[in-house]
Amino acid sequence: MNEHATLLLTALYYTLCLPVYTLFRALALVLSPLYYGLQFVLLPFIYLARFGSRVIVFPFVLLARLETLYVYLGVAGIIGVCAGGILYFIFSALKSTFNLDSYDEGYGVTAAEYRAARCKRKAGEDYASAPVLMDTSCRFKDFRLLKQRDLLAQTILEEDDSDY
Repeated sequence: MNEHATLLLTALYYTLCLPVYTLFRALALVLSPLYYGLQFVLLPFIYLARFGSRVIVFPFVLLARLETLYVYLGVAGIIGVCAGGILYFIFSALKSTFNLDSYDEGYGVTAAEYRAARCKRKAGEDYASAPVLMDTSCRFKDFRLLKQRDLLAQTILEEDDSDY
């Protein structure tokens, strides 16, 4: 390097940088007791802030640990949805191509519905013809069914003594 440039840089260092550096060192020396005292007073709040920040960041840390599983399940879900959609469209196209739509015709009245309607009709006819005397055959059947479900009508089986 040039001798004049070296001399110029040395002069700038000693006239600008060294006094600023010395001033900051003196300021730090004077303010250090205040800094340490303030740090001692604020220490519980600093620990509380650290704890709060760790609680807030914890879900993200957990997510980072489970990132591989998260990516695996996400890709599996996307593949499953795509495969299901493709299969749905293929089978719907085949179904419409070969006219495989099965239209279930409404079934007629079941036996139980027919019996209930007949019993109701019979009760209405009997009531209209003889208001005092009423056919109780339907009621008797219902009563008999209710009686069969009664706890006292059931047989209680005794248990055999066993070795276990």
